[in-house]
Amino acid sequence: MASRKGNPPSPSTDVCPVCKTMRYLNRDLEFLINPECYHPMCANCVARLFADGPAQCPYAGCTKTLRKKAFKAAWFGDLTVEREVDVRRRVHAVFNKEEPDFESLEDFNAYLEQVESLTFDLLNGQPNEKARAEAQLQDWEAQHKSEIEERRRLAKESEAQRTSREREEKEAARRRRLEAAREDAEEKAREARAREDVLDGLASGNIGQARATMEKIVLKKRGQGRLDAARSSLTDATSAMSIRGLKKKEKPVYVDEGPYDPFGGMNLSLQRYELGPLDDYSNDWVDAARMRSDIVVGGYSAEEYLTRAMFEAFSGLGVFIEDEKGAEDLATTEAAQVAASGQTSQKMDVDAY
Repeated sequence: MASRKGNPPSPSTDVCPVCKTMRYLNRDLEFLINPECYHPMCANCVARLFADGPAQCPYAGCTKTLRKKAFKAAWFGDLTVEREVDVRRRVHAVFNKEEPDFESLEDFNAYLEQVESLTFDLLNGQPNEKARAEAQLQDWEAQHKSEIEERRRLAKESEAQRTSREREEKEAARRRRLEAAREDAEEKAREARAREDVLDGLASGNIGQARATMEKIVLKKRGQGRLDAARSSLTDATSAMSIRGLKKKEKPVYVDEGPYDPFGGMNLSLQRYELGPLDDYSNDWVDAARMRSDIVVGGYSAEEYLTRAMFEAFSGLGVFIEDEKGAEDLATTEAAQVAASGQTSQKMDVDAY
């Protein structure tokens, strides 16, 4: 694991703000910060001011009490980013719930929004907002301390399992390499012995033995070539399917639901409106007319009035203006032709006496 190093020298970190030591005079000058106030100072000032225990920050106007063990080297050049990373790490250590812990994705998103609002108040809020957010963070940590510790333990176990799995995979790969090297060495030794047998046969004049040995070598090379090709194809197939971390997806079950319906089962058949009983229609004026004897005695019927009103409202829905205009134009054209010719295509019906 690579060691953590401080930031490279920059013009803003060449002089310690406390003791005014210059990097030009001390090339090993190291600046440290404390998460309480993030005021940088050199390591010599930290050792000198906080050797006897906690003390106040030496910066003018800062009333924070600092401890020596809390000082650390800044990882980022911008201390604002360093502070935000530390705050987010602290908040995440307390609010460490995950999506499977919630009943729905909407609840999980609301939880994330609440955590982000609290983080924003800690970073950029007013003093009263920061105090309220800090109190909420401490209260939540105190109330759910056991759950937080359990999740930390599970996270450490999962990290340990991942490290152990990687170690086992590396060990298995190392054993496979050693086995392949051993097989390669044995194969080379067999080939060397076969060549020696061929040379011995040729030297002794035993041509049949030399020819048989050569045939064995050729057949073995052919078989080894086919075996290597099969192994390479198997390796390619298995390597393409050995992606770690993917969720197992179940194959979808296709059900024959008939032809595709673009309307999603909507009933498009012609349906007419069904008018309910007119007696159930309620209207202040009509109800008053039904109750007045001077109107009912004369034969007035509220149901007849409602029927006529419905007819007048819907009687024109079946009339298409364009079709009516076309028929009217056709009749006008035919009448003009008859008037011009003086003849008609229709015969007049005459009553015979």
